[in-house]
Amino acid sequence: MDNKHFFQLGVLALALLGTSCNKSSNPTSVSGTIETDEVHVASRYGGRVEKIFAWEGDSLTNGQVIVELFAAELHAQRDRIAAQLDEAVAGPRKEEIASAKADWEAQAAQLDFARAEARRTEELFLQKSISASDRDLAVSKAKALEKTVASARSHYDLLLAGTRPEQIAQARAQLAELDTQLLEMKICAPTNCVLEVLSVKVGDVLPPNREVATLLMTQHLWVRVYVPETWLGRIKIGDSAKVSVDSFPGKDFRGAVEQVQRAAEFTPRNVQTVEERIKQVFGVKVRLENPVGQLQAGMSADVVFSNVAK
Repeated sequence: MDNKHFFQLGVLALALLGTSCNKSSNPTSVSGTIETDEVHVASRYGGRVEKIFAWEGDSLTNGQVIVELFAAELHAQRDRIAAQLDEAVAGPRKEEIASAKADWEAQAAQLDFARAEARRTEELFLQKSISASDRDLAVSKAKALEKTVASARSHYDLLLAGTRPEQIAQARAQLAELDTQLLEMKICAPTNCVLEVLSVKVGDVLPPNREVATLLMTQHLWVRVYVPETWLGRIKIGDSAKVSVDSFPGKDFRGAVEQVQRAAEFTPRNVQTVEERIKQVFGVKVRLENPVGQLQAGMSADVVFSNVAK
């Protein structure tokens, strides 16, 4: 090997040594991957996928419809309950009230006749013109008609009073329940987000609670890093941190400690500090500020804690 090759190897060795020295001189940096919250949306009731309004990668706003389901039986049930509610609110028809009144009056007239007949049979019995059984038959007929008249009068009074408020309230509750089910036929974005995975297509028949889509809550980005136990005394919830990513070299993003795990765990193989690797670490969750949307889930990030760097 000539001198030129020896010189090149020497330069490479010095560069590697310098890189190693720089890393060991900055033991306050830890690495992790940017993540975001996910929401799995579904309908609490089953139905057939009728329309799809958004696709994977679309940015969604709060309340924007993603998928619309259809269940014909729900519409039929709602129409039936709505008709029952209208009937309950309207109350009995005038013709029904008039018929009940006529029936009560007719029964009352028969009762008057039966009572008069019972009095005549009692007189005839005292004169020994009829038997006791004939007298008893007339008396019992009058008593039976008294009960019939009372029942007819009660029916007439009920119709006059109209529908009970409890029945109207029950019909309205059933109608509200069906309206809620129909609202569930439209699966909407709960807030501003990004549609990551669409799990259905038009024509699919879905059971209740079947996942329709996975949404990324891009307004809440965070990175979880693992720090040694010696750092715990200097890291508290709310502490500031600086975050850098390979996509924007030389630019620091602001973050804040959102969670510090209380239980230790073994260092994940894909995460390590710049210091010498240790056996047990503590997870720290750092919330990121992303006002202009430069940071994205999946980016590798380096985190420097302000109190550790001092």
